[in-house]
Amino acid sequence: MNIIRIAFKEIKSDFRDIRTLVFMLAFPIVLMLILGTALSNTFNTSTSVGEIHVLYKDQTSGEFSGYVRQFMKEAKKSALHFKRISGQLDAKKEVQQGYYDGYMTITNEQIQLYVNDTNSIKGSVIQGMAAAFADQYNIATAVAKVKPEQVQLLMNNKVQNDYIKETSLHSKRQPGAMDYYAIAMTTMIALYGALSASYLIRGERTRKTADRLLAAPVHKFEIFIGKIFGNMVVNFLCVAIVITFSKFVFKAYWGHHLALVYLVVFTEVLFAISLGLGISYIARTEGATRMILMIVIQLASFLGGAYFKIEATGPMEKLITNLSPLTWVNTALTKIIYLNDVSAGSFAMLLNVGLAALFLLIAGTAFTRQEGL
Repeated sequence: MNIIRIAFKEIKSDFRDIRTLVFMLAFPIVLMLILGTALSNTFNTSTSVGEIHVLYKDQTSGEFSGYVRQFMKEAKKSALHFKRISGQLDAKKEVQQGYYDGYMTITNEQIQLYVNDTNSIKGSVIQGMAAAFADQYNIATAVAKVKPEQVQLLMNNKVQNDYIKETSLHSKRQPGAMDYYAIAMTTMIALYGALSASYLIRGERTRKTADRLLAAPVHKFEIFIGKIFGNMVVNFLCVAIVITFSKFVFKAYWGHHLALVYLVVFTEVLFAISLGLGISYIARTEGATRMILMIVIQLASFLGGAYFKIEATGPMEKLITNLSPLTWVNTALTKIIYLNDVSAGSFAMLLNVGLAALFLLIAGTAFTRQEGL
């Protein structure tokens, strides 16, 4: 019962601290809005190809020449424009200098194609287009040997326009800028809870209320647990408000396992509070504690991709980024939200709880050994 009373007192005290409360709520929301809006194009995975212009030299004859004209007419509907080469124009040089995207020479036997390598997407589209037509003609040639009357119907089919097929190993849904920063800002502000936790016990000494607490019929251990529990409730409520606000106001996507998302973030809040409390006993002075925590939080935020997305490819880069608690929490949340991988949160939660137990052990040992609070 004493633990609950102390926790309730801590909750009321924290909610009266308007400045800290505004920081915990307004800071991530404003930063989420700014970064999510300003960097929206960075997370846009779609690419506009635009119109494609191809020079061609037609050396066909007979019935095949009509198929070529029909093919080019249909291709124009898909923004593929063909221009017959005329005069002494050096077609290959025109393509090399970027005036055209490709050059084709077409005969009854083969199609030769030259593309501009500076735009690989357009080059791939042209190659796919030429391959599609060649395959169609080869099929028509084979059909002509068996059922000649079906050739005209086959060659009059519309040109294929899905020349590039993309198969993703990941979920079809990918996080946009607002989705990404909703996760990043939430986990970052959860880590900032370490600052308020570092002041939990020291604050009683600063306010000259430590002696009054010790004089009360309350065990020191109950004070310790009650203050931690109260601070956890306040910090988790702030984080939960940020998640809810981003979901319903900014329309950020949080997936179909919101309860699991809250659970993962709760373990991060536990870790942050334990970190702040443990550092406060290791560093001894208030100034040193705040400086260490600010360095740790800012490095963790930078390496964890809170301000901009970090793509770690090399083994050393991955090792460095994985030192940030935000990296393993953000990775777990992303897999839960976008891959529906409910088991992904296990590692992050175990790591958070394990490190929290370590720092609580340090803080608890120092707390019980010293006189007073």
